[in-house]
Amino acid sequence: MIKRILVALDPDADTPVATRFAIRLAKRFDAEVTGLTVVDVGNLNSMIGVGGYGTEHAAREIWVEMTGETQKVAQDLLDSFKKAVDKEGLRNRVLRQQGASAEVIIEEMKYHDLLVLGRDSRFFYSEPDRDTRTLAKVVKGGVAPTLVVTEEYREIENIMIAFDGSSASARSLKSFVHLLPYGKDIEIDLVNVADGESSEAMDKSATVLNKAETYLKTHNFNYITKTVLEKGEPGLRILDRQLMKNPDLLLMGAHSVSAVKRAAFGSTTHYMITSTMGPLFLSP
Repeated sequence: MIKRILVALDPDADTPVATRFAIRLAKRFDAEVTGLTVVDVGNLNSMIGVGGYGTEHAAREIWVEMTGETQKVAQDLLDSFKKAVDKEGLRNRVLRQQGASAEVIIEEMKYHDLLVLGRDSRFFYSEPDRDTRTLAKVVKGGVAPTLVVTEEYREIENIMIAFDGSSASARSLKSFVHLLPYGKDIEIDLVNVADGESSEAMDKSATVLNKAETYLKTHNFNYITKTVLEKGEPGLRILDRQLMKNPDLLLMGAHSVSAVKRAAFGSTTHYMITSTMGPLFLSP
């Protein structure tokens, strides 16, 4: 059950969508919503650098100017968030923190049931296009499930679950089942990408899906279809399926079993986060 939702606020266009997703869930569960901004001091420090007295004086002036700018952006984000949740009559609180963005968010995740944030979140308010890799670090090091949203809001009525039988995919599946964010009457498209073209490989994938289906049905999810996708790059296969079926939500493990890693994600997850057209549900 969801009783506390954390929304990480960033100037990107997907942040209002994240707030809207959080509001929808909070109304369903009578949950409290927390809006969090982070003035990423770590990135400010790295930009200023160290030099002699003259450069130190100039750096101090830059520091004051940049922190003042980021504080204003942070306050504007909190004001917009609070206005949106107050309008819906929801219990809420706002937090304005300083520090390394990923570390601050991970700390707050310890005391919330779900994190909601935008796919393009970077949390370097004075340079919104600067990549801080915050999302990858948060999903890897966090202790709560994460709902990653794009710029499109959707009511969740059907989902696709990319399930490969790995511990990562099992954790995401179990987190979704236990939180029950969208009820049990949703339609589920359960898919697995075969690791070969032989009948043995196809049977192995079918067995994995059968086990996942049994688990879901034990928890009273009954509207389930199963599909074994032909061998190929998992990210491409899953994205092709997503484009064809257009699910409202994609659920997958945060780490791929692939030996190839990108940033803190497995290669498949990295591909889906950068390419997906809809929200993703991930669990560490």
